[in-house]
Amino acid sequence: MSEINTVSETSQFSEFKKKALPTGINVLTILTFIGSGFALIMSLLSPWVTKFMLNLMDKSASSGAELTTKQLQDIADGKKALELMQANLYPLMIVGIIGAVLCIIGAQKMRRLKKDGFWIYTGAELFPLFAGFIMMGTAQYTSISSWVIGIGVPVLFIILYAFQRKHLVN
Repeated sequence: MSEINTVSETSQFSEFKKKALPTGINVLTILTFIGSGFALIMSLLSPWVTKFMLNLMDKSASSGAELTTKQLQDIADGKKALELMQANLYPLMIVGIIGAVLCIIGAQKMRRLKKDGFWIYTGAELFPLFAGFIMMGTAQYTSISSWVIGIGVPVLFIILYAFQRKHLVN
């Protein structure tokens, strides 16, 4: 008789057992928390970072070292992008902060297996891309690494999360 009760109790506990978080969602959300935290910090520090980078570019251009034409052109393009960024600094900061916070909220909802977390996250990743393009155009993409980081990483994460949507049930 006690054996029957044990089996019955085990089945009752399994009904109430919380569904385990899928590994893919777990890894993606942890990476999202790290990346969004970094983006949030960089958005808040952007006034100082842009000034620092402009000073570095001025020093490297006037250092007296022999630079190739391509290096001088890269410095000029980067300086132009940073000056445009400074002109739109506060709107870009606000967009960056909103995007990072919404990414964190979306990832947190996906950790709770909620479908709306995917849409919040997707909107939060795309919003800064479109807003940045409206404010700065393609001037923000001065090298292949800026294209990869600025567009490639958000699109990659959206695709990876889309593959995990089958686990989102609520």
